[in-house]
Amino acid sequence: MSKDPFQADPLDEPNPFGGADDEPAATAEEAAQHFVRVWAEAVIRQATRTRAIRRKSAVDDRNFERNEGWSPTEDDLYDNDRVRWAEEHTLVWSAHQLERWRARLAKERGQAALPKNQDLEEVRNVLEHLDEVDLQDWTATPPAGQKRIGRSLRNLPDQMLSLGGFDGRTLFQVLDSERIADAALEVVKSVEAELAERERDMVEAYLELRD
Repeated sequence: MSKDPFQADPLDEPNPFGGADDEPAATAEEAAQHFVRVWAEAVIRQATRTRAIRRKSAVDDRNFERNEGWSPTEDDLYDNDRVRWAEEHTLVWSAHQLERWRARLAKERGQAALPKNQDLEEVRNVLEHLDEVDLQDWTATPPAGQKRIGRSLRNLPDQMLSLGGFDGRTLFQVLDSERIADAALEVVKSVEAELAERERDMVEAYLELRD
């Protein structure tokens, strides 16, 4: 009679790395490291999506200028702009979350606080409160006579944010998206290296117990 593949073999040794009743609970440091990896990977994915819509927008813009029968329509270009805005906004948010969790991980490890990316902080704040500022002619500007609302907008170049135009590879005319993605890739590599080292230590400890 063949062995049921879903029936546990009583002779099999338990997995020492998971599922054991006495497995230690995750620490705050491990949780922080987990979310560092979550958001670093999200930044990389989002940067890829942002590059893709930028390339599509550039091609469609050139083909629109040719005014051929197969050229994209103005509606197509508008579709691209909406998608690109959302993708770039999401990339900023992901990068901001990565920075916050890296700061929490450093705190849990008793390390010095990481320096903040002030431009990232300002752009994130602008986007979060964009519905509170003045919106005229596809431009966001701080409301006159109100110091609290639009504070981050005042710290941007020209104290405004264009809602319609896009600028090369920068995010909202301020952040370098490629540098953000490259930094996230380095974070992913460092986390993977730490986890691999931890797993090797666990294997060595387990083998020592068996000897």
